[in-house]
This record gives sequence, C-alpha cells and structure tokens, in this order.
Amino acid sequence: MREEMFSITKVRREAYFSMKDSHIHVNEYEVYFLLTGKRRFFVEHTLYTLEKGDILLIEKGNIHRSMCAQDNALPHERYVIRFTKEYLQLFQEVYGAEFLKKCFQQPHIKIPIQRREYILNLFERMEAEKKNMDEYSILLIKGYLHELLVFFLRYQKIQETGMEELDEMDEAIQSVARYISENYNSNISLNDAAKRANMSPTYFSRKFKRVTGFGFKEYLCNIRLKEAEKLLLQTKDSITEIALQSGFNDSNYFGDVFKKARGMSPHQYRKNKGIL
Repeated sequence: MREEMFSITKVRREAYFSMKDSHIHVNEYEVYFLLTGKRRFFVEHTLYTLEKGDILLIEKGNIHRSMCAQDNALPHERYVIRFTKEYLQLFQEVYGAEFLKKCFQQPHIKIPIQRREYILNLFERMEAEKKNMDEYSILLIKGYLHELLVFFLRYQKIQETGMEELDEMDEAIQSVARYISENYNSNISLNDAAKRANMSPTYFSRKFKRVTGFGFKEYLCNIRLKEAEKLLLQTKDSITEIALQSGFNDSNYFGDVFKKARGMSPHQYRKNKGIL
C-alpha cells in the first residue's frame, strides 16, 4: 500500500478562523476530532455544531466547509485523519464491503468525557508512527485506525440518534439546502430559494452564506458538479447529456466551470477515471 493513502494532521487555529473554500475529497474519508473550542460544519446539506471532544465523519465526495461558531470566537485545535478505501482493504475483506459505510452512517459523534483520553491516545499513536516511520509503522497505524472505526460502530449502538436541534433560521436554510441537493437539475433561482425560506432574496443570500459558508450560486454549482462527476464515471452519456442532467443548460459553460473547479476538462476527468 502507498504511504500517501493515509494522513494525519494536528492544527491549532486562531479565533474567527473559517475555511476560505469548500472541500471535496474525491477518494478520501475524513475523521475530524475537535480537541478544544467550538466549530460549525456544513456537510452536503446538513449543519453540525461541534464542541470539545466531538468527532465528525465525512464520507469521500461530500462537499463540506467548517466555520467559526458565532457564539464562540476562541481559538480551536483539532486532529484530522484522511484515508482511502484501499488503505483498509484487508479489514473490508474480513468485515465486508459495507464496513466503511456503516462506520460513517452516523456522522456526528459526541465522545463521552470518560472515553476522550482513550480516543486521543489512538490519534497520538497514529501521529507518532507517521512521524517516525519504520517497517512496522503502517501495520500499527492501520491497527489503530481500525480500532478507532470499530469504536464508532460500537458507539453508534448506544448514542442517541436524531437530527441536531437548530433554531428557526438555521432550519429554514438547511431545508433549502436539502431541496437544492435533491433538485439540482431543475432551474433553481435565488428568488425561488428565497421564497422557499420565506425570505427576501437579499436577506436569504446573506443568511445562506452566514449559515453554510457557501454563496447560493457557489453551493448550487458544487452540487451540480458533484453529480456530473458521478455521471462521467458511471455512464457513457455524452458530455452534453451529462451537462443537462446535472442542471447546466449549456455544455460549453459546463466545460468551463468544470475545468476551473477541477483543473481538467470533463473529458479528461472521465479518461483519468476521476483521478485529479
């Protein structure tokens, strides 16, 4: 296995830090462990609020962005692990192809205080092995990562499930975001979206950006690009057909937007099998 299939970083950010751009990890799963502070996340079409000791699991291909929590402008520190499906191929052969899907089916995990030291220790061991690699490090890292994922599976059985409680404003924005993600191939305008949220277009635009971290057009475009990527790899439809199915009315415009966002044309993306 290639060493670059796994990465772990520990970073401390200053107050008011928010990600400048949205993220899409095409082939990598992400485990975000918040050590201190408070953060807001927008993943696909769902809002999450993370506090000290919380973990967020982000599946490959999911659009996401982290933001400063409005009621907490203190610095924060976090661990982030990223790995590919292939990195845990052995465990999938033992536990089945749905192993990772089951691990990530409940994205937000609130680690109990009495178990945080245990989880932190697993992250620290992976970090130590990554910094001082020898012939046994990959095996140990995979073992620690596997132990972490099994903890998630076990904890899902005892953690109360359900949607996070949101205030009325956030709930309205989240509802519109979900509508966009399910109707991306329709002609959705800012006015249409604002009407669904029962807001004026100007007010909605400002609130959508504040709550999700995305501009309305930026989010809609990202959702459409994600669908286009899937169609490019899973179908033999023409570029024009894929552009229309994804919500782009003009294939030339689609090609320009895709290349600007992904660094290659739709044709090259298909030819390279999605490897950017």
